[in-house]
Amino acid sequence: MAEPNMNCMIVNVWIHHMQIDELFDFLNMRIDRAPFYWLNEASVPTSITGGYVMISLTYDSYSHLSSNRNWDEAPGWIKQ
Repeated sequence: MAEPNMNCMIVNVWIHHMQIDELFDFLNMRIDRAPFYWLNEASVPTSITGGYVMISLTYDSYSHLSSNRNWDEAPGWIKQ
């Protein structure tokens, strides 16, 4: 059995389908600013250009993403 650590944790984020490349460019350090993302499908704003997709990130990738931009900074975030 492996030791418990953050390497076995997966975090799901929701991102607009037109920003998937931007997300992976940020995670691979090709750009400096992360795209907006949401932690819950119910919180994403409506979109006339398509929709949102769920991306599963390792904890290290999510930590890098959240260190640059908080999920509640996104425009249209619905506070429940």
